[in-house]
Amino acid sequence: MLTRRLRFASPFRVGRQARVLSTNVSNSRRPLSAYAESVEERSLASLLKNEDVAEPSEMQEDMASVRKKFSGFFRRPPVERKDLLAEVFPGVDMEPLTTGLPMEIADLMIENAVGGVTLPLGVAPNFVINGSHYIVPMAVEEPSVIAAASSIAKLVSENGGFKAKSTENIMTSQVQLLEVNADDACKIISENRAELIAAANQFCQSSVKRGGGVRDIYPRFIMPRLDPSRDPYVVVHIDVDVCEAMGANIVNTVAEGIAPRLADLVGGRPALRILSNLCLKRRSGAAFRLPFDSLSWKGVKGETVAERVIEAYMFAEDDPYRAATHNKGVMNGIDSAAIAMGQDWRAIEASCHAAAAMGGSYGSMTKYSIDNGYLVGKLEMPMSCGSKGGALTTHPLYKLTHKLLGYPNAQTICQILVAVGLAQNFAAIRALAIEGIQKGHMNLHARNICLNAGVPNELVDECREFMTLQKKWDTATAEEFMAKRGITPAGSTAVSS
Repeated sequence: MLTRRLRFASPFRVGRQARVLSTNVSNSRRPLSAYAESVEERSLASLLKNEDVAEPSEMQEDMASVRKKFSGFFRRPPVERKDLLAEVFPGVDMEPLTTGLPMEIADLMIENAVGGVTLPLGVAPNFVINGSHYIVPMAVEEPSVIAAASSIAKLVSENGGFKAKSTENIMTSQVQLLEVNADDACKIISENRAELIAAANQFCQSSVKRGGGVRDIYPRFIMPRLDPSRDPYVVVHIDVDVCEAMGANIVNTVAEGIAPRLADLVGGRPALRILSNLCLKRRSGAAFRLPFDSLSWKGVKGETVAERVIEAYMFAEDDPYRAATHNKGVMNGIDSAAIAMGQDWRAIEASCHAAAAMGGSYGSMTKYSIDNGYLVGKLEMPMSCGSKGGALTTHPLYKLTHKLLGYPNAQTICQILVAVGLAQNFAAIRALAIEGIQKGHMNLHARNICLNAGVPNELVDECREFMTLQKKWDTATAEEFMAKRGITPAGSTAVSS
């Protein structure tokens, strides 16, 4: 009989101990192979340490002047916002902001295309990352996401900006080998590593010509979890430098190409041959360092704000129920920017959540600490992004958003995403810890409530102010506003008595 007791502990740490999982098995298992290392043990050291963010970055002078132009950007009407983007980015065609995705292109991108779903596209104009200023595009239907990220980005930019780092663009594919003597197979594969790397590189010659290609091949000894009577098997990892691509197609081709050679070498049967979206060799991190005197907010002293942020962070580390919502705040920012930039946000979600659960528990993606009068925030995640290939060359809006960012390379895209995720998470837990989430969120969500209640467009802001004064953000309050003004809801037909 197999029994398992899962202990909720702190989540993913790079280089941490293996899975916290106690297992009692009535029939004795085989001793672990020398090749049965955990995937955590092969991961890299943490990218960002406190000393890395101790010195503020110098923002480029030309970008500092551009940044000033976006002061009060949210108060401008949409036409003026577009005009400012056109001014800051002369020669960039803003037409896709209006036209979106043509049907003839949509039909080439997916099967059975019948139209498109349009998300609001906004920009967060205040991000300073490694001294460079970015106007980050974000596509999201949820109010408050862009406002929150922009607010924290402004605060961080005034205090040295975000520091960010990335590893190389290494993606990993897996070849599962069944019906083999796992220990012998691991030994043979390790002994033939150089020959296998050379053979695998024949399946990614384009990457090799660009300076990438297969960097490592190594076996992993896998002990079955669900049924201890099953034999151990081998999974071969193939690490590939995919250069500027997201890399899924490249590493899948390599895995399928090298699988027959592996089978010839060790016997057995190749089963699944596919990339892993848990790309621990392809990670990016961002961090900020804010002095207490910059953190005062809503009448609460900065030191108290920092302490309450730490309390909220610890709650997410301690409790997976809280961690799920805490991390949803991170992904609110990352997904919004990833969608706007044409990145595979589903792969990013899978990787980030898998990393947060490593070690046998699920906890906070972000990390916060207090360091000599400063609040330090960090986010480091495995993440695969691409600056070339896929829909980036066909979708007109993706072309535009990459132009707005200055055509960033794959590593910079990842750094932007983790900075946005960190900003969004900090904004959320600060609000939760100090005043509660609903006040700010519902004030922004009130626009949607007004529109749903039939408030004419030109009176939405006035109705929102009325709701705020009443401290009620619901349809009944919007209807009360219209009744006081003698307004017929938009889309309704007045009936005379």
